[in-house]
Amino acid sequence: MAQGASPAPNDAAAAAAEVRRIAALENCCTTLCLWEPDARLMIRKAKGQERARKSEHAAEARKADRSEDEKHRLEEIRAFEEHFAVELRAAEETAREVGEAAALDAKAREGLDWWLEQVRMLHALVSGAAHFLPTNTREKLNKSVDELEARQREARERLAPRKKFGFKNRSKVAGRQAAPAPAAAAGAGADGTGAAAAPAPARDAAPLDGRGRDTLDAAPAGCEGFRDRADAALVRGAGEAAAGDFALQNLARCTVLLKSTSRALWIRGLRHCIVVAVPVGGSIYVTDCEDCTLYLGARQLRVHTSARVDLYVHASSHPILEHCTALRFAPYPPLPAALAATAFAAASGLRADHNEWNHVEDFDWLKATHSPNWAELPEAERKAPQWE
Repeated sequence: MAQGASPAPNDAAAAAAEVRRIAALENCCTTLCLWEPDARLMIRKAKGQERARKSEHAAEARKADRSEDEKHRLEEIRAFEEHFAVELRAAEETAREVGEAAALDAKAREGLDWWLEQVRMLHALVSGAAHFLPTNTREKLNKSVDELEARQREARERLAPRKKFGFKNRSKVAGRQAAPAPAAAAGAGADGTGAAAAPAPARDAAPLDGRGRDTLDAAPAGCEGFRDRADAALVRGAGEAAAGDFALQNLARCTVLLKSTSRALWIRGLRHCIVVAVPVGGSIYVTDCEDCTLYLGARQLRVHTSARVDLYVHASSHPILEHCTALRFAPYPPLPAALAATAFAAASGLRADHNEWNHVEDFDWLKATHSPNWAELPEAERKAPQWE
């Protein structure tokens, strides 16, 4: 056959048959390969095309996976930024209220304390999301919180300026140092009876949770309340002073009825208890509670390190969870006629027609999907409280 001439029909048929035979033996596709007289050369070209096609498919698959991962990451960032914006607006509202105060009265002091707590929560939010937030986003959010914190310090300094430091009279100081402490003199008490001096009141101890020390403070020193009781019916009657805080601590299998409001309510270490309380004007802190039913109303509700608790809630802002499991939420039930007329009026800052009970924020679950740590209590399982 002359060089460059087409193969004879018999030769072409034989070559094609040989290509099909080798392709069948070597499991290789030749449909995209141009015909070659040399069957083995044609097989090598077909194999190269097959590898290129598989590599292209793998690259497309990796690109699709990256797109899904990027989409999920962007959704997570967007959900976090929306959540952060809600909490930042709430803190800005507190800042506005405190900024309108002319003096450090009880309302202004409560506002300053709540403002500081909101700043701490915002810092914790950004810190907890540092692993998926872009650096520039994280820096922007931290800057917003730092500015809010600086304003909080300025407001506190304006309303409660610190006393200026000054040296006291050295002779008076020396005289006090020379005098022995009454309790140290032969073990005698201040009244000389020999009884030991009573220790100064201290803050209630805050227990440790599985992730470190509880971030919620304990009840203030000297706070009234029910503590260290079991199998008891505890009642705080209507009409008691509402200016201070109230505490429930270390109770087991108790039924608690609080018919008087307070500035804030501190609930810690309850087991198998039922608490029915009229709304309070400030905040409610629930810590280390298990297997309880709580009927609570407040401007802000914080729940920490608790499990298997049913909460009937009236809140003017989003309830906040941290380190909790198996919580169930329902709306706060109607009050009896004798209490309904005055309960919300006494709890300043609350409106009976505005309740955020089911807008729960879980600090341990910042994804766009619903947190697995809480659910709405089914209507069929909701129970009315016993006020008597």
